[in-house]
Amino acid sequence: MRKRNATRFSPGYSRLIADSQQYLTWAILKAHTANRSGRVTLRSADPLEPPDVLFNSFAGPGADDDLAAVVAGIRFVRRMTAHLIASEIVESEVVPGPDIATDAQLTAFVRDHAWGHHAAGTCAIGERESGGVLDSALRVHGTRGLRVADASVFPRIPGTFLASSVMMVGERAAELILADGT
Repeated sequence: MRKRNATRFSPGYSRLIADSQQYLTWAILKAHTANRSGRVTLRSADPLEPPDVLFNSFAGPGADDDLAAVVAGIRFVRRMTAHLIASEIVESEVVPGPDIATDAQLTAFVRDHAWGHHAAGTCAIGERESGGVLDSALRVHGTRGLRVADASVFPRIPGTFLASSVMMVGERAAELILADGT
């Protein structure tokens, strides 16, 4: 496997996996992060322009605990695959690689290479006075005709795979819109 972008989504990422069927892949996730310092900002009024998303991973309160949990996950996976390497079923670890071994090295690797694509909680439902962006009908406080129906509505990330939760929000948004015509 080429090292180029081996730890991130990029153009052709899925093709690398499909073309290289000689690899065992572990996904190490920290789904319930303590990180609350990310942000999403509109770049312009053009609805077709993607927003500016800053995950700000491993920053702010709880960052050390999040980092330690991911490092523990790497160590767990290494214990799980050690017998596969010893029995030559698996040749070697590719990413992060056996040379990244100390807690400091693993922590630096995680900080530099960890990524996510499930931004959540940036437009949470709640009272405006408490920091909520949306009312219970998914309307943006202080606006007319604008609702949000995606993973940003959750005050906290609801789980590891968000698809079913986001579909539920979409269904609810459709019901609300049909009920009041806006």
